[in-house]
Amino acid sequence: MEFPCFDSNAKLAAVYYNSGIPPRLFRIHNDVTLSRLKDELDQINCQLNHRDTRRVVGVEYRCPLSDSVGSLRFSRMKLTNDDDVRTMFSVFGQHCARGPIEFDASLVRSVEQILESLNRPRT
Repeated sequence: MEFPCFDSNAKLAAVYYNSGIPPRLFRIHNDVTLSRLKDELDQINCQLNHRDTRRVVGVEYRCPLSDSVGSLRFSRMKLTNDDDVRTMFSVFGQHCARGPIEFDASLVRSVEQILESLNRPRT
């Protein structure tokens, strides 16, 4: 039996913008680049709040760690290049995580946007 919407090259992911709650769920492909991941996270943020002009500048993977008694905790792995993204998929696959891949995305405004907001119109 085949499921038409199932893609074995995609994983469920959750993103927390500026460590906010609740997370936003989306699908991420195994061959995604860091640049493309940031673009996708920008698009999701714009869909959630079309007036938000902030952009993703940093992405951290919540890397699952288990101790000797089986407790699960997370460390943060900053994604700085495409190799980090590939490592993230490898780590996620090794842990056979029960949930989605989890990210923290940092949103900031550009310098131009900040300066523009400081300029008051003359009356």
